[in-house]
Amino acid sequence: MIAESVHLKEGDLTVLEVLHREGPQTPTALARRTSTHVATMTGILTRLEKQGWIERRPDANDRRSIRIHPTSVERFNALYADSITQLREVFERWPPDQAQAFLHLITDVTQALEAHMSNEDQRR
Repeated sequence: MIAESVHLKEGDLTVLEVLHREGPQTPTALARRTSTHVATMTGILTRLEKQGWIERRPDANDRRSIRIHPTSVERFNALYADSITQLREVFERWPPDQAQAFLHLITDVTQALEAHMSNEDQRR
């Protein structure tokens, strides 16, 4: 739904989310991180670059390589503004102890998923 609102495909939005969360990466690293074929990643990056979401820049450590950089944190964050507002309204109605318990649960689940993804990346 969010992707469609700005004429992106779900895979495009996934790449943007990874870039904004984890920082600039090579196309190969992005392909691995998102479980996307390298040829498919090339198409995604071309679309995102044409729409002004990313820039390709030379890698400072290896001039033969490029790194993909997101272009605008504000533009990216605006995609989620309505969702964040709706969630805030829900959480404001919760008793503080329930909100805190939920926050702990989400944090634990997120950390477990990130650890699992990191282990999967290391196996490749």
